[in-house]
Amino acid sequence: VMFWDDEPDNNNIAPWNLASKGVTICNESPIYIDIDRESLEFQRKFVAKSSDYERFVKEAFSASHFARHPSGDSINYKFVIPMDGGVFSGVKKPAYHLYRYTETENGDVLANFVGAVPIEGMDIRGIHSLGATENYAILPRFALYFELSDPVEIGTGAKISPDKETFFDVVSLADGKRTQFKFPSHNAMHIINSFERKNEAGQTEVVIDWPTIDTVEGIRNSNIFELLNRETLTDPNYSYQEHFPHYTKFTLRRFILNMETGEGTQYDYPRMWSPDAIEVEFPYINDNYRGLPYCYAYFQTWNHDAHNAMGLLKVDMCRETSVGWERKNKFPVEPVFAARPGAQDEDDGVVLAPVFDADTGKSELYVWDAKSLEVIAIVNTPIVVPYSLHGTWIPEDQ
Repeated sequence: VMFWDDEPDNNNIAPWNLASKGVTICNESPIYIDIDRESLEFQRKFVAKSSDYERFVKEAFSASHFARHPSGDSINYKFVIPMDGGVFSGVKKPAYHLYRYTETENGDVLANFVGAVPIEGMDIRGIHSLGATENYAILPRFALYFELSDPVEIGTGAKISPDKETFFDVVSLADGKRTQFKFPSHNAMHIINSFERKNEAGQTEVVIDWPTIDTVEGIRNSNIFELLNRETLTDPNYSYQEHFPHYTKFTLRRFILNMETGEGTQYDYPRMWSPDAIEVEFPYINDNYRGLPYCYAYFQTWNHDAHNAMGLLKVDMCRETSVGWERKNKFPVEPVFAARPGAQDEDDGVVLAPVFDADTGKSELYVWDAKSLEVIAIVNTPIVVPYSLHGTWIPEDQ
């Protein structure tokens, strides 16, 4: 419940290196949990204090996935709602407030205000991740939105609509100046990367890459949680090709934002995988290239109508080539890249992911060579990691 629930402790979506005390576990709210890096024991539950905080406002949402600035700082937003109509707080209308997060000497985390992106009415979009470059924070608004028809069960109002235009608000980290770019309706969840470059005319461009649903046309205000919940995913009689074909065809899209002309262009990469009708998601790149020009991205592939068959995909975004890995009854989940110490090449390192083996009912940690996706090590694990997306709730008696 957005306005009157106690602070939630159901963080299970994404870990982040936010502060030095431990690993920060995130969800869709600005409330975080730190756990010990080795024991995973609870350390603290906290809200990063906003430098522009005013009484009588509600900080309702944040992205589950922070953006990493090239300096190492973290970037995120808080959706700020004035509860007093601006009478005492001075906040006149709901807005996305962007922050640059820093750590104090005693380990507290501060949210330093960068700039605001106001909205019209209550057009609340589901912003799961965002971008950052050397000089800008990029707030995306895709077709996923929250219809607040039920203030208690907010999840029932999480829908996708082709009538929602795509907005990219590029906010200067230096002075908060905002430049907005509009595109046709798209939907995406997890950013690949964003960076700045100069075009042939010497103009600054912000480039931002996403794995997107190929088209949202034909999606009519569908509840996303009904389409992607565990019951639907494991129903042998449910066909995504038949009932929700949009989630069987993905396109890697590059949005190019010219900061001097205010014009935005879009480039669709060719599909570099087979079969064509699979989900390509959960991108990961070399962390040293976040917010900077890059080439390589690693993805999880997901064939919903082939018993949820999963695999890995490495894409060269510069040369438009790819290499993949898949094995029957092996389910790799959300690969991560770890660079080799002292590496010079961007893809010199390893890719790691837990792999559930449907034949044995056990899980193993696989290690792939990041250049070729050849398996170089398999490590037994003492627990089963079920295939899923992000965190998984397990009943206590199990």
